[in-house]
Amino acid sequence: MPYTQYHPVYLDLNDRQVLIVGGGSIALEKLNSLLPASGARITVISPEAREEIRSWHREGKLVWESRTFHPDDIEPAYMVIAATDDPDLNEWVYRCGNDRQRLTNSVDDPANCNFIMAALTRQGPMQVAVSSAGCSPALAQRVRNRIVSEILTEDLGELAEFLGDRRAEVKRRLPGYKVRQAFWERVLDSEIPGLLTRDKAEADAAFQRMLDRAVEHAPGDFSFTPAKVYIVGAGPGDPELITLRGLRALQRADVVLYDRLVHPDLLKHAPAKAEQIYVGKEVGHQGRGRQRSINDLLVSHARAGRTVVRLKGGDPFVFGRGGEEILALNEAGIEFEVIPGVSSAIAGPAAANIPVTHRGVSTAFAVFAGHEAEGRDEVPWDAAARMPTAVFLMGVERLATIAERLVSAGRSPETPVAVVSKATHADQVVAMGTLNNIVRRAEGIVSPAVIVVGEVVRVRETLDATVRSTLTPALAHK
Repeated sequence: MPYTQYHPVYLDLNDRQVLIVGGGSIALEKLNSLLPASGARITVISPEAREEIRSWHREGKLVWESRTFHPDDIEPAYMVIAATDDPDLNEWVYRCGNDRQRLTNSVDDPANCNFIMAALTRQGPMQVAVSSAGCSPALAQRVRNRIVSEILTEDLGELAEFLGDRRAEVKRRLPGYKVRQAFWERVLDSEIPGLLTRDKAEADAAFQRMLDRAVEHAPGDFSFTPAKVYIVGAGPGDPELITLRGLRALQRADVVLYDRLVHPDLLKHAPAKAEQIYVGKEVGHQGRGRQRSINDLLVSHARAGRTVVRLKGGDPFVFGRGGEEILALNEAGIEFEVIPGVSSAIAGPAAANIPVTHRGVSTAFAVFAGHEAEGRDEVPWDAAARMPTAVFLMGVERLATIAERLVSAGRSPETPVAVVSKATHADQVVAMGTLNNIVRRAEGIVSPAVIVVGEVVRVRETLDATVRSTLTPALAHK
């Protein structure tokens, strides 16, 4: 479908005349966007009008004229919006406005518009407008709603006001656009946004200290203290299952060190300028030397003043060696923050509709490493055999050994087992069986996979094959 490529701008409508032709629900939608903050002088022309419009007229927020449209109504207007349910009238209003070189929009009719109104959201001085170039206003609204829920929070609006109040001082004290740009980037990556949510006076004091240091260094060496490292759990696989806090850390990264199990779509959220470094370790090849080199990269990039995100599959502290990384950062004097992730130890079974605990069936569960850590078998098999629900990660290659060891440690060979491969992904596969036949039934299953042992597996067996989870498409019953 051919479409017009619009150029986005923000208009100053303060004290400018805006004409809206129409008084129904379509006009009301546009007024809800314009009235709160535009500062425009709005006139509505329509024989009839919704009660909300009548009320705003009585309150002096707009002028409603109860009559039909006349071409001369265009003359005083800076912007014209045709918002009736009559396509012919809307087209006529557009022709009148366009012929007189006015900004004119006919709602839901891109062919009769010389500008379009984007789906808009505001938080204080922060505004985000989303447009589909008229192809799908509904899609633009959907994208806007995601921005509201995931990015443009109330805190962000307060931060914009805080920074705006200090912009003139920074411009006066710091010479040069590039120096100021670097300073503002450091402020956004600092503790100041977090402090502002708790104590504005403390945030202001921190800002002044940072500005004083910047003035002392500028225009020469503009580096401050080493930057921060975020140890972020990427979740179980589906890129939508990362936490909002983890996503926001990724969006401000200068460097991203990511693992094998991180979904490629997550990396698209990093800034275009961010350096992306693959540091994945294959199962069975997790030597200490490799981990030391990752620790060294975290430290060296942070010392160079870069904001680093260490993006790890699942949760950083569940067989993710996140503990070793924060110890290395602490020893090097580098500031860090751990952002937990959704572990596949719980999300993997959930994706297959298997609860790890279930009333009357299992009141406890434990998670075990299914592979041999550093070449040694460290699984406490007696404890695993007694645990109501035993979950094994990174163990699909050792499935036969796991089944054999559990039976040898006293677990019944008839204990239900499920193997969930590529959990939460669109190509998720689940194999079901018991300890005495799961190896045969799971033949062809590939890693990454989660192994669940215990009576809770029967919960899945009782579900109708048509049941679909409402949490996310990736968690659909398969």
